[in-house]
Amino acid sequence: MNFLLWILVAFGITEIITLSKIFKPVREFTEEKIPFLGDILVCSMCTSFWVGGFLSLTYLSPTSNIFFDACLSTACVWLLHCYTYYTALRYGV
Repeated sequence: MNFLLWILVAFGITEIITLSKIFKPVREFTEEKIPFLGDILVCSMCTSFWVGGFLSLTYLSPTSNIFFDACLSTACVWLLHCYTYYTALRYGV
């Protein structure tokens, strides 16, 4: 159960950072001033890697290895992201 919660938290944080209106000014500012960081903040895979590493350090480490947690977060968040995008396109949500 903790693992599922960990994945959902990683997905939520990643989606908020990469897609929300709240973070749009931050993304635009970083794209202009710090292009490398700006590229990371608009990419779901890139952001989820760092979110997974951060969650591993602060909340829970499912594998007890920060690098593997970050990779696991990237894989799970990307699958959820693709599924939600596909569902939105298919059903017009």
